[in-house]
Amino acid sequence: MRILVDSSTLIALATVDELNILKEVFGQIFITTTVKEEVLKGDFPETKVLKSAMDKWIEVVDYEGDAGELRKYGLGKGEASLFLAARREDKLVLDEANARRFAEALRLKFTGLIGLLVAAAKTKRLKNEKVMGVLKKLATSDFRMSSDLYLWAQEEIERI
Repeated sequence: MRILVDSSTLIALATVDELNILKEVFGQIFITTTVKEEVLKGDFPETKVLKSAMDKWIEVVDYEGDAGELRKYGLGKGEASLFLAARREDKLVLDEANARRFAEALRLKFTGLIGLLVAAAKTKRLKNEKVMGVLKKLATSDFRMSSDLYLWAQEEIERI
């Protein structure tokens, strides 16, 4: 099983200086060439962090098909490329509602960044304190997270 990660997760974690969480939890993750282009666009502090992880523990994979064809379902280019690269046994990390609905329709396994953090705490891959710290950083960053989602994650972690 491969873990295929979308741009929003990578950028959000790199922005709050927590990209290595993905390495701690999974060891290796996979992105497509399109996701790579999206996250390396521009000259931002998080771009440097992402560049340094490429080809070390972030592996770039190709995909077949036209990602533009899937855009009619409300998917971004990166998300569309992940669906074209995904195999049945893979798990996708997606945060956009359209992408999650599309994954459900295709019966692919997926989670969002917050769900991934909660699962990492539950499976003891990350300490609860670490996960709560990352949640707080994400909540004060540009990452879009509802207060309901934040409270759910906090309650789930406190139950562990």
